[in-house]
Amino acid sequence: MAITFDDSDSVDTQREHHDGLVISLPIGNALIKRILVDNGSSANVLFLEALQEMGLEEKNIVRRSTVLVGFSGEALRTVGEISLPTYAEGVNMMTKFNVVDCPSAYNVILGRPWIHKMKAVPSTYHQSIKFPTKWGVMEIKGQQRDAKKCYETALKPSKSPI
Repeated sequence: MAITFDDSDSVDTQREHHDGLVISLPIGNALIKRILVDNGSSANVLFLEALQEMGLEEKNIVRRSTVLVGFSGEALRTVGEISLPTYAEGVNMMTKFNVVDCPSAYNVILGRPWIHKMKAVPSTYHQSIKFPTKWGVMEIKGQQRDAKKCYETALKPSKSPI
């Protein structure tokens, strides 16, 4: 099953953008907004604040700490792991998330583990992610307005620059 993108896939996309791909998906028992699809991330990440807003208790977290390393070399120890069902246009699957306790413009980062398990192809240019299903190729459109808001939030320094 071929997955392709063409000009018709970006009809509703604002031109000349540099936006990340931000989507919404049902995860666990809640519709989660501000999910960054990041093929540069080797982990799926659920931020602790989002977990709490989902009504999940921290006792559901498996206390298996891991160190995540960012692109600039900063290290962050995870709180643990949690597996939750994710639902994407007819595809239900359990997804393992590393839970982190730090501020973020996003609620979730879906990295390569989820992207590969879905056999998905994300396109930031087209603001879309496509994946094969038994019903054909399905698509989730990005929420460009949310992507811009997240980007603006992420640009605000949490401390003074050097």
